[in-house]
Amino acid sequence: MRAIFEPRLPTVIDHDRPVRVFKNWKLGCYNIMQGGRLLASAKQVRLSGVEFLVRPSGRKRMLEKGRRNVHAYAIGQLIDYVHPEDPRTLDKIDGRSVSYNPYRYAWFVDNETQAPVIGAQMVQFEESGVVYV
Repeated sequence: MRAIFEPRLPTVIDHDRPVRVFKNWKLGCYNIMQGGRLLASAKQVRLSGVEFLVRPSGRKRMLEKGRRNVHAYAIGQLIDYVHPEDPRTLDKIDGRSVSYNPYRYAWFVDNETQAPVIGAQMVQFEESGVVYV
């Protein structure tokens, strides 16, 4: 039986279809979903053609109840990912840092300018944060 807080082992991901990536705060990693199914956990993920989405109803519910829920994520084409137990790492990409803080903003923001970030050509999710180009 799989433990509740064990990183999800990878299953087959269709690289022709977009995936959703969001931060799993309990495990300290990222989750990769496709077609409404959780397919893998990762310490690093690289996506292309990314759109950042925040569901307003989910954000509102989180603020009202004071409990985190999955309401913000990135959607894009999966390029590569690294499972938390895999020793390899992805090469860093040069770009700008982006984050999401539901208590301050209703969207993802550039960490330097605080300008909204709706999408990006490429995004890399790292253990230390998220970088976009």
